[in-house]
Amino acid sequence: MLPDLEAVGGQEPPSLFVPEIRDYQKINAELIALLDRGHPWIRLEGAEGQRLLASGLSGHWSATIEIIGRTGPELAAGMNAPGLTIVARGSTADGAGRGLIDGRIFVSGSATDGAGYDQSGGLLVIAGATGNRAGLRQSAGTIALLGPIGRLAGDRQSGGILFGRTGRLGPYPSRGQVGGRLILVDSPERLADADAREWSRVIDFASTWSSNLATSEPEST
Repeated sequence: MLPDLEAVGGQEPPSLFVPEIRDYQKINAELIALLDRGHPWIRLEGAEGQRLLASGLSGHWSATIEIIGRTGPELAAGMNAPGLTIVARGSTADGAGRGLIDGRIFVSGSATDGAGYDQSGGLLVIAGATGNRAGLRQSAGTIALLGPIGRLAGDRQSGGILFGRTGRLGPYPSRGQVGGRLILVDSPERLADADAREWSRVIDFASTWSSNLATSEPEST
């Protein structure tokens, strides 16, 4: 969760202005430099659909990266950082969390196709609507889709948990599924104990970033 200002010496977090830097490789290199300096909270501002923001981050930092604006394709792709949280305050494009290995991602708005594609660990939460083929080839980790879901959710899933909400699932779910589970949540009290604990973890995490989720209700889209 975001540290309060007192915890970081009463100062606002360092900010990187995406439109000024423009190149995602330079942006991500500056993110790594700030993380290596021990900043617990970093803000990217002015995102306008740039691809691969916060992608390829791998390390043992304990921090939150808050992204303001609309993120482009493959947000936080390939992230392998168990203590890192990415909070995207806006919508995101195809492949959010693609290849996620470890760490946590929260998207407050909608996501287009392929969210969580090839995910092998960590936690991805999409509060708004999700496009087609979310969780394609997921092998481990947890994906939680709290809004309406497009076609072919869980396509070729081989492991992990994919949560959705009852009545919000699109056609042809779990096509080619060979493992893992697609769990539709109606009443959390009806879940098996282990699934209920994981769902509670999802909602606790998500409600940190959206007060609309504090009672396990999805954010309106």
